[in-house]
Amino acid sequence: MTNTTNFYSLKNFLIIAIFIQLFRLGVLYFIMKDYGLYIDEVYYWGWAQSFELGYFSKPPMIAWLIMLTTSIFGDGEIATKIGSIFVYPLTSSIIYLIAIKLFNDNKIAFFSALSFLTLPAISMSSIIISTDVVLLLFWSLSIYFFLKAIEEEQRKYWIIAGFFAGCGMLSKYNMVFFLISAILVLILDKNYRQVLKNKDFYISIIVAFIVFIPNLYWQFTHNFISFAHTKEISQVEKELFHFDKMLEFLGSQFGVFGLILFPVMLFLLFKFKTIFSDKSLKFLYLFVIPYFLFITILSLLSRAFANWSAPVYVAGTILVIAYLIKNGKIKLVKISLSLNILLALVLYFYHPIMNTFGVELTKKNDPYNRISGWEKVAENLDNIRKEYNYRLIFEDRKIMSEMIFYMKPHPFDSLIYNSEGVVTNHYHMFNNIDNKPLKGKFLYITRIDKPQFKDTEFEKIEFIKDIEIKLYKNYSIKCKVYFVENFLGYSTK
Repeated sequence: MTNTTNFYSLKNFLIIAIFIQLFRLGVLYFIMKDYGLYIDEVYYWGWAQSFELGYFSKPPMIAWLIMLTTSIFGDGEIATKIGSIFVYPLTSSIIYLIAIKLFNDNKIAFFSALSFLTLPAISMSSIIISTDVVLLLFWSLSIYFFLKAIEEEQRKYWIIAGFFAGCGMLSKYNMVFFLISAILVLILDKNYRQVLKNKDFYISIIVAFIVFIPNLYWQFTHNFISFAHTKEISQVEKELFHFDKMLEFLGSQFGVFGLILFPVMLFLLFKFKTIFSDKSLKFLYLFVIPYFLFITILSLLSRAFANWSAPVYVAGTILVIAYLIKNGKIKLVKISLSLNILLALVLYFYHPIMNTFGVELTKKNDPYNRISGWEKVAENLDNIRKEYNYRLIFEDRKIMSEMIFYMKPHPFDSLIYNSEGVVTNHYHMFNNIDNKPLKGKFLYITRIDKPQFKDTEFEKIEFIKDIEIKLYKNYSIKCKVYFVENFLGYSTK
C-alpha cells in the first residue's frame, strides 16, 4: 500500500509533467517550427513590447508573461509561446494539492493533476500562449489558499488567497466568478457560514481589489475600453435565444474537457443528493456550476466560445476524477487519459499523419490554416519596404499584427486606417490615423481587391504589387500593396 501511495506522489507527478512538457517543447521546435503564430499570440506579443497596466481587450498579465519569456529566451515564436510550457505544470501541481487537501488521497490527486495536464484544451493551450494560461494558474492558487483559509482559519492564507485572486483579475475579468463560487461555498456549507462574519474574509476581498487597482486605474484613464469590448464580443445586445449556438457550445466542450470527462461532469451536475452528501465534492461542485451555467446561458442568449468555460475545469477535473475513483471507476479514468493523449498526438502530428496517408491538406481540413503563410507574406512585404523605405498603413488587425511580428526590424510605427472612427482593437487606440491631414509617403497594405480608402483621401495613389502565398490547391493568402502620399482626411462621401 505504501509503495502505491509513493507512486502517486507529487514528486512522481512532477517528473511525468516535466517529461510531457519537454515533449511538447520538442513538438514546438521540431514539428511546428514553420507553422507560425496565431493572431492573438502576435497581438499579445505586440502588447508585451511596452509595460502597461492594461491593454485594449485584456488585463496585463498575459503581456507581462510574454515580456518575461522573450526577455530571457529572445524575440521569437517559441520564446513567445514558452510561458505555457512552464506554467501548466505549476497549475497541475496546485490541482494535486487541492485534491490532497480535500480527499487526502494520493491516487485522486495524481490522476486529477495528470488528467488536467492532458485535457484536450490544455494540450492545445500548451503549444500556444493565451490568457487562459495565466488565468488557470491564479484560479487554482486562489482555490487552494481559499480552502486553506476556511479550514485553518489563519489570516495569512486569506491574504494570500486575496493576492492570487487579484492576480487572476489581472489575467482575465471572468475571475470575478471566483468570488461568487466562494460566497456560495460559505453560504451552503453550515460548517463555513461563520466565515461570513470573519473580518479576514473581507480583508481578502480588499487585498484582491488592491492588486486589481492598477488595471482599474488604466481602465478609468482609457474610458473603460476593455469592459466595453467584453460586452461587445458577448453580443448580448443582439437578437436573443440561439439554441443552435448553445448546442454548438456544449458540443465543443467534448473537445475541451474530453470525450469521457465532459459527459461525466454533465451527469454529476444533476446528482445533487450524491454531491451534497459529500463535503469535498460539494466544495468542487460550487466552483463548477455557477460559471458553467452562466456561460451556457450566455451561449443561448448570444454566443460563447469554447474556451470561455476554461475556469470550470480546474475544480471540474478533480470533481469528476474523485467521483470516478471513489466509485471504483479507475479504468474509466485511464481510458480517458489514453483518449486525451491520443487526441493530443493527432493534433501535434496532424500534418505528418495526413502526409503519411496521402491526404491532401486544404483550408477546410487543416486546423492550422489560420497560422500558415504569414512569415512568407512578411518576407515579400519586407522586400518592398526595403526598396521604398516608407512607413506602413494596414486595414485590419490580423495582417498588421502578423507583419509587425515577422518583419525585421519590426515596424512598430505602422498605422491603421480607420475611416469609421470606431475603436475595435489596440491599434485603433495607439496607431490610428486620425481624421486630420498627415504628410508623408506610405505603403498601404490591404487583403481585399478594392482597398477601403477613397481616391480623394490621399494626394497620390499608385498600385505597386500583388503578394500571393499559395497555401493549398485552391487557397492563397493575397495582399495588395499601394504607394500613397499625404493623407488629407477621411472622405464623408
